[in-house]
Amino acid sequence: MMGLFSFFLMVSIRLLPTYMEGRSLMTVLEGVAAASNKAEPLTMIKRRVMNSFIANRVEALTPRQVKVYRDKDTIIISANYEKRVPLFEGVDAVFMFTDHIIVIE
Repeated sequence: MMGLFSFFLMVSIRLLPTYMEGRSLMTVLEGVAAASNKAEPLTMIKRRVMNSFIANRVEALTPRQVKVYRDKDTIIISANYEKRVPLFEGVDAVFMFTDHIIVIE
């Protein structure tokens, strides 16, 4: 029983920081979307993303990996990436994050 508990504790300790980093990235992008409006130029929104990454110490991906584009009359902020976390020798866990946020005025 103790071995099983130790196994799940070790897996949780290794996976939890990556999961929390993904959630904080989503929160940062939602904050950028809330502070933006549809009339703004895309370069201003991209600059806001970069400044938010620096202020919140987001290290999972770079601001250049975040796509900001217009689709019809909406602005979409998109961050798609994956992160591998080694669990044991030869065994990795893969997190796939797909975040799409729409700027609403």
